[in-house]
Amino acid sequence: MLQLRALVTPAFANRFFTAYTCAIVFAVILRYCFFDARDPSKCGALMNEGVWLDQPLEKHSDYVPREWQPPGCMIHNYKPADISTCLSGRRVVFAGDSTIRQLFWGVAKALDKDVDMSKAEMHSDITVEHAGVTMEFYWDPFLNSTSTNREIDMFEGDKYYRENSNRAALMLMGSGLWYARFETVNGMKKWKDNIDGIAQHMRYGRKTTDLTHQDLLLLAPVPVPAFEKLNEDRRRTITPQKILEMDQYLQQLSDIQGIDVVWALAVMTRAMPQTFEKSGLHLVDSVATKQTDLLLNLRCNAMLPPKYPYDKTCCMMYEPPNYQQWAGLFIVLAVLPVMSYLRSKAEAKGTSPPPWLPSDKITHALLVFGLSVAYCFYADRTQVFNKFHKHYTTFGFLSMTLTWLVMGYLTVGRSAINVPSQPFLSRHQTDEWKGWLQFAILVYHYTGASKIPWIYGFIRITVAAYLFMTGYGHAAYFYKKGDYSFKRVAGVLIRLNLLSCVLPYMMKTEYIFYYFAPLVTFWFIIIYITMRIGSQYNGNMRFLVSKIIVSAFLTALLVKYPGVLEALFEIPRVIAGTQWNVAEFRFRLSLDMWIVHIGMLTSILAAKLSDGSSPYSGNLPRLRIYAISASCVSLPLFFLFQTTRETKFIYNGYHPYISFIPILSFVVLRNATPKLRNCHSSIFAWLGKCSLETFTLQFHIWLAADTRGLLGLNLTGAYGRGTNFALATALFLFTSHCVAGATQDLTGWIMGVPEPKQALPTSKEEADKDRAEKGLGLKVKCAIILAGLWALNMTYTP
Repeated sequence: MLQLRALVTPAFANRFFTAYTCAIVFAVILRYCFFDARDPSKCGALMNEGVWLDQPLEKHSDYVPREWQPPGCMIHNYKPADISTCLSGRRVVFAGDSTIRQLFWGVAKALDKDVDMSKAEMHSDITVEHAGVTMEFYWDPFLNSTSTNREIDMFEGDKYYRENSNRAALMLMGSGLWYARFETVNGMKKWKDNIDGIAQHMRYGRKTTDLTHQDLLLLAPVPVPAFEKLNEDRRRTITPQKILEMDQYLQQLSDIQGIDVVWALAVMTRAMPQTFEKSGLHLVDSVATKQTDLLLNLRCNAMLPPKYPYDKTCCMMYEPPNYQQWAGLFIVLAVLPVMSYLRSKAEAKGTSPPPWLPSDKITHALLVFGLSVAYCFYADRTQVFNKFHKHYTTFGFLSMTLTWLVMGYLTVGRSAINVPSQPFLSRHQTDEWKGWLQFAILVYHYTGASKIPWIYGFIRITVAAYLFMTGYGHAAYFYKKGDYSFKRVAGVLIRLNLLSCVLPYMMKTEYIFYYFAPLVTFWFIIIYITMRIGSQYNGNMRFLVSKIIVSAFLTALLVKYPGVLEALFEIPRVIAGTQWNVAEFRFRLSLDMWIVHIGMLTSILAAKLSDGSSPYSGNLPRLRIYAISASCVSLPLFFLFQTTRETKFIYNGYHPYISFIPILSFVVLRNATPKLRNCHSSIFAWLGKCSLETFTLQFHIWLAADTRGLLGLNLTGAYGRGTNFALATALFLFTSHCVAGATQDLTGWIMGVPEPKQALPTSKEEADKDRAEKGLGLKVKCAIILAGLWALNMTYTP
C-alpha cells in the first residue's frame, strides 16, 4: 500500500489523466467520423429510435411515461410562438385515418390551445388556420384520394428540393388499419400497391438521414394497437400478423429505397398498452403530445433562429463559426501549438527561444486554457458529442450524494502536521467548504433536481454560503492588510473573470449567463468600496460596523429600486454594445441581498475576538457554549421550516432574510472543537480550489445545451447514462483542475508577478525580454485587455 501511494504522485496523476483525456477525445472523434457520419444532424436518431426515461419497471404498470429520449440528442417542447416562427405562411398536411387525425389535432392544439375540435365531423377533411399557419387534414384511410395525390405530386422528382411555397412544409401520411379491417380480399396486395405508388414520390436512394432545411414528405408506420383493448369486431380483423407484415414491408422500402418512415411513433407505444385509450387505437394525450413534438422537431429545429440555450439538438445543424470563433480556434489549434513547439525545439538545442515567446510555464498555461475553451465549443456547439435530457429520480440523486459524501469522509485527515491548532475558518476549512458545496451544486444540476422544493432550498443555501465566504474573505484581507491598491483589485477581478469573459465569444452566450463570476465580481466591488471609504478609521469598531450596515442598505436600494441597475447596465451597453439580462441579474442579487454583508461583519468580529481587542475576548469559552447551543437548536428548526415550504417560489421570499441562520450555525459547529478545526477532507478541499472553474465549465463540458441537458461521449451506446457519467465526470474534473492552474498562472503573468529565475540572463535576447516584460505596466496591460474586449464586442457577429 505504501509503495502504491508513493507511485501515485501528483505528477503521475497528471500524466495519467492527460493520457485519459487524449484517449477519450480521440475515441469520440473517431466514432463521430466513422460511425455517426451518416446521421450528422441526428434526424435519423429522432425519426427512428428512442426510449422513455421514466419507463416503468413493472411489465403491467398503468403509469404513462412522459420523458422521451432520442439517441444522442434533445427534443424541444414547442410553444405557439416557435411553431408560427417556423411555419409562418406555410401549410402542414396530414392524410390518413383517425390515428393520423389525432396527430393533426396535436399539432393544431400546440399552435392554438383554444382550437375548437367539436365542430369537426367524424370522417371529413379539416382545416385550421392560426398565426399565419394553415393546418389541413384529409380523411383518407386508404391514401388514394384526389387531395392526397395532389399534395404528393408537389414532392415528385426534383420538385422535392425546389422552392415551392404551395407545397406543404410537412406532410405526414399513414394507413393500414382500414386495409386490415375492411379489405378482406387481397387487402395486403392493395395496400402494398398503394404504398409503392406513394414511395415513388418520396426521397429515393438517400445517402444520409439529414432532413434539415427542407420540406418533409413522411410516412407513419402502421400503428400496433393495444390488441387486448380492441373490441371483438376489430380484434377479429386487425391481427398482429397483418400489422407485422405491413411494417416489415415499410422497413424494406425504408432500407432499400430510402423513404422516410417515422418509426419512433411506433417505438413510443411498443409493448406499452397503457399509452392507449380504452379503444386500443388512439393514444392518451401525453403520448400524443410527445409524438407531436417529435414531428415539429423534425421540421422546425433547424429553421428557428439560432440562439442560446441550444436545447433542441435533434435534426439540427449547428450554425457555422463566425470569424471570431474561427480566429479563436485557429489560435488555439494552430498558433499556440507552434509556439510550444518552437520553445521546446529551442530548449532541445540549448539555444534561447525567440524573445517574443512567453516562458514555458505561460505557454503551457495558454495552451491548456485555450484547448479547454475549444473543447467547450466542440462539446456544446457541434454534433460531435451527444446530448441527453436530464431525468430526476430520488434514487439517482441520493446515490450520487452518498457517493460524494463517502469519498469526502474517506479522505478526512489532519490539516497540517506541524501546526498544533488551525485558526477559525482556516484556508483548508474554507477550501473544503467550497468543495462540498460545489459537489452539492453539481449533483443538483446533473440530476435535474430543481423541481424538488427542499433540494432547491438547500442549493440556495450553498450559493449563499459561497457569497458569505466572499464577504468574509475579502473583508478580512482588507481589514488586516489594508491593501487597497490597483494591483489587488485588478488581480482579483482578472482571476474571477478570465474564463467567464472568454467563453461568451466562443459559445455565443453572454457574460451574465455564467452568473457566479459576475455575482462575486459585483459583491467584491461593493466590499472594496465599503472598506476603502474612510479606511483610515477602520480600526474604530463602531465606525466600521456602521459603515457596513449603511453599505448593506444602499446596496439593497441599488438592486431593488427600479431603474438604478438598468442605468448601470446601460453604461457598458452604450460603450461596448453589450446586451445583458438585467432582470436575471437582479433576481440573483436579490436572493442573497444581505449575506455578503453578514460575512463582512463576521470577519470583523472574528478578527477582534482573535486579537483580544474586543471587550468580549475574555468571555470566549462562555460565548462559544452559547453559540454552539444556539446553533444546535436553530439548524434543525431552519431545515424544518425550509422543507415545509410548498414551492421554491414561496421559499425564495424568505431566503434573503433567513439564509444566515444555517450558514452561521454551520460555521460555529464546524469550529466547535480543536479536533474539528484541525481536520478537513482533502478531496473536497481539492475541488474547492477549482470551484470557480467547475461551476463555469460544467455549463458546456459536463452538462450540455447550456445546462439544459447532459453531455454524452458517444462511447457507451446511445443510452449508457451510468458509464457515460463516470467517463465524462473524470474528464470534466481534470479539465477544471487544469484550467484553474492555468488561470492562476495567466493572472500572475498579466499582473507582472516575476517568475523564479534559475540564473542570470545568459544572452542579450533574454535580457531584452526581461526588460520588455518589466517595462509594460499593469495599468497598460489592463487598458489593452479592456480595449480588446471593447473591439470584440463592437465587431462581434451573432
